[in-house]
Amino acid sequence: MTTHGRERGGEQVRTQPRGDEGDTAPPGVDELRASFSRQSDPGFARQRSQQARSARVGLMAAGALVALVCLVVIVGQLNSGSQVGVGTVVYGLCLASAGLSVELARRGRTRLAMMAIILAAAGASLADALP
Repeated sequence: MTTHGRERGGEQVRTQPRGDEGDTAPPGVDELRASFSRQSDPGFARQRSQQARSARVGLMAAGALVALVCLVVIVGQLNSGSQVGVGTVVYGLCLASAGLSVELARRGRTRLAMMAIILAAAGASLADALP
């Protein structure tokens, strides 16, 4: 007899067969409840939570580092006495994008935070080429 379903916790969960494979009843409530309780692993949920937290903290640190570099460059350009150019404005926009990435990472939007960090770093590297 062939069973169709997903493997859960090392055991096959049976569902109703297709076609003319026989008259097999669907699994009972007790059988489903027993297989569900076997698959729960409190360590798995804790591990996923720790991974998500470390991803958020890592992205917050990277965003803060990019923001700090942009801030130092802006202060250096303003203290040099030269005229404020397009490069300084681009560094300011990169500072805003890096600050946004820190807030996005703090709220758990790690993909958007990574995109904001990449945008800030790319803009900061291109700002040196501008006058």
